Amino acid sequence: MTISVAPDSAWDGGTGLSRISLDSAPVVIMYQPGAQHGHIATVNGAAFTDLPALLEAADGEASQIRPGTRISVEAHELLSPLARPRKIICVGQNYMAHVSEAGRQEAPPYPDLFAKWDNALAAPYAQIQLPPESNQVDFESELVIVIGRRSRRISAGDAGDVVFGYTIANDGSVRDYQFLTSQRTAGKAWDGLTPLGPVVVPAEGLGGISPDLRITGLLNGEIMQDDRTSSMIYSVGDLISYISTFMTLDPGDLILTGTPAGVGLVREPPVLLTDGDVFEIRIEGLGALRSTYVNEIL
Repeated sequence: MTISVAPDSAWDGGTGLSRISLDSAPVVIMYQPGAQHGHIATVNGAAFTDLPALLEAADGEASQIRPGTRISVEAHELLSPLARPRKIICVGQNYMAHVSEAGRQEAPPYPDLFAKWDNALAAPYAQIQLPPESNQVDFESELVIVIGRRSRRISAGDAGDVVFGYTIANDGSVRDYQFLTSQRTAGKAWDGLTPLGPVVVPAEGLGGISPDLRITGLLNGEIMQDDRTSSMIYSVGDLISYISTFMTLDPGDLILTGTPAGVGLVREPPVLLTDGDVFEIRIEGLGALRSTYVNEIL
């Protein structure tokens, strides 16, 4: 494929990075959600199949990423913005209202971390299969930090040096499996239950490491979750500083920053995802992540 490169990086408001399937192969693109067209994303004239390699080549700098060949986005399948991040780190209990609805009185003394893996990721508008092993699949609307450059032992104040941008995730949670033990892994790492996207938008246009963005989760059009990312107990800087104390962060690593109040399990009666439900997460400046849930057929 011949890639033409525009002279400017063209980061218009709302423009982000995602991936499409082009000629049966994935490619990273620049586009605005809802637009009919986008551009192949390039660094030094090269195109990329996944975001971690692109971010490493660009040293985490949006200014190094330039729009290449113009393409029709609507004519191709939109994929998850990342396929193979090295790490997916998740934060629990990071909004006080969510801590309270779970029956706790105090915020956790340190960020409450758990992990999932790339098997859990799904495309931003995909049909999500509900596993037959459980009828307790729940929704969690979350802002996601995308790391731009390799880093270790970063202070909260310097976190802006390593954060490339943000995207949206639904931290799909299989509640009965989640609470089988004191560890969350069995409820959080199910195949395809964590849709991601639609785009990764550079942090500079979203408040840097202090984003104050409205985050809403809607089930079949009804608002279930509604808060602002500035309500997080542990800020973006806090999370980067804490996590990078004990592990190296790599380009493309994801940090899911926790969900606001309003999850389904704690409602009276509980509201859990069933066949035909549509759950949509909207975050200012990041577009909307929209998933339709269907029963998995074995």
